[in-house]
Amino acid sequence: MFKNIQKYLLINHPILWNTKVVPATVILLVLNLIFFLLGLSEGKLDFNETENDYNFGIEGTVIFFGVLISIVFIVVWLVYYLKNNSFKSFYPKSNFSLFKEWMILFLVCFLTTLFSLSFYLGKDVRIRSYYSEAEAKKRCEILSMGSYFVDGSYSNNEYRNYEEAKAIEAPVDTVDDSRITFNNREYSYFSLINKNLNSYPFFDFNTDSIRERKIRLWLVNQQKDSIKKVFKDYLSIAKEHNLKSNIDENKWFELINDYPDFENHKLIGGDNDGAIYYIGNYQNTAFDSVNKYLKVINKDETKEFYRYYVPEKRLNYNYDKISDSWVNPTFRMETLLISLYLGLGLSLLIFAFRVTSGRNWLITVIGLGVINIVIGIIAAICREDLVYPTLLLLIGLSSMIYFFVTLSRKKSKNISAIFLNSMLWILPAMLPILYFMIQEILNDMARNDISTTEYIKNPYHLMAKQMDDFAPYFFYLNLGFMVLMMLLLSFKIKKWRGLAEG
Repeated sequence: MFKNIQKYLLINHPILWNTKVVPATVILLVLNLIFFLLGLSEGKLDFNETENDYNFGIEGTVIFFGVLISIVFIVVWLVYYLKNNSFKSFYPKSNFSLFKEWMILFLVCFLTTLFSLSFYLGKDVRIRSYYSEAEAKKRCEILSMGSYFVDGSYSNNEYRNYEEAKAIEAPVDTVDDSRITFNNREYSYFSLINKNLNSYPFFDFNTDSIRERKIRLWLVNQQKDSIKKVFKDYLSIAKEHNLKSNIDENKWFELINDYPDFENHKLIGGDNDGAIYYIGNYQNTAFDSVNKYLKVINKDETKEFYRYYVPEKRLNYNYDKISDSWVNPTFRMETLLISLYLGLGLSLLIFAFRVTSGRNWLITVIGLGVINIVIGIIAAICREDLVYPTLLLLIGLSSMIYFFVTLSRKKSKNISAIFLNSMLWILPAMLPILYFMIQEILNDMARNDISTTEYIKNPYHLMAKQMDDFAPYFFYLNLGFMVLMMLLLSFKIKKWRGLAEG
């Protein structure tokens, strides 16, 4: 079938035939599908796992073979693609043919760099398939509230006065080294009123703080039904995943509700795996026999277990993955840019070889390498952040000017092929260099501006921050700019090819 398709393309669409784009695209789509399916398999969650069971799985292997397959495919494809070069043979070509050829190169190179992202897309899709975003967020809120009543850390002493705490809606009113004040009452630092809860990527600091404060008010006001409802929903989620606990919502509430001081509440463990018992851990304090017990596992190994436990560690570990897949998926607009720009860079390297020659291509590679070393040394000596990008930008502009001057003179190419290659390779970086130079200048102006006391509120800093937030969109706009520039340059390169070899 491919043979017949290639024969048809040879007669009717020689560019498609010469680039071998049809078989190449089919093979690449199949390979990306395989990587996507591998990601689906890897994204399956085991709710019995905790962070202690974490392993890298096949991710490292997938990335390694993804890169290896990309390199092998490009090499094999180039062997067939570079057999014929109608451009160098002065074969009659339309004005758009060179641009079409580059677009095909870009497509093939982009698909070749997409293997790892296809894997991560499959993984994200599988993890997201467990629950919708709204349902996942609802469950994470329940688990976060339940974690407040599981053995864990206490609020730190970061906020030393009421005004500072109130400004960020901190859940504790005042705090010192041993006592805290909440709702006009003092509590011990190790009171349940001072507990932390687990956060999930769905929520920010302020959201967690509001949730903590709500729980503390429930405890202080003895809103038993509200607290038991959280426990019941929490244990219902655990039961759905066949995870064990040895308490129900009533027993859980009874164990933690040491009203009104909440100092002698019982500890609820986050798992039932047990930790190896070391006598050294209790040199200064007695073993907590109220909340824990010891059990001999082997002849020479003893573990300590919680008397009461819920599967907090397992739920937190897996629902953190689910939350992260919705909030920070690996395959997103920013990460797609990596493959797009790798494909763009690779396509321009091949395109430059195609329109000039291997000799000029190699001279440009060596020349740019040496120049980058030199300007890197100059930038290090000057100790200025903008020196390197400024010099690189000047090299790109100089290459562009030399090429167009050579073309306008209509005499001979001379060494313009080297400058053409240099221009093609630096062109994608020119607008981003300008963009981030402006951003760096704004940050410098913000640091030197004495009219604003707070750097974070400085208008120059805010402008730089907005540019930082807009950066992904800018890089997509830069891709559009590159497409338009390549359309223009393809016409100019076709004319340049007609100049005499100087």
